[in-house]
Amino acid sequence: SCPFAWWKTQASTFPLLSNFAKFVLGIPATSVPSERVFSTAGDVISAKRSNLTSSNADKFIFLSHNM
Repeated sequence: SCPFAWWKTQASTFPLLSNFAKFVLGIPATSVPSERVFSTAGDVISAKRSNLTSSNADKFIFLSHNM
């Protein structure tokens, strides 16, 4: 019932495939996290802050998203 548990038990039989399965199964099934970052970026970069450098904008977005 749990794909992660199954691949963990089968890791000795299929080592390469097991690592690949862990990688693929770890990908989020929705785009919500990326959409959340775009929303935060829209809030941070506004007309009043149009002169921000890309480096500073990245820092503001990181701080806004992670606080």
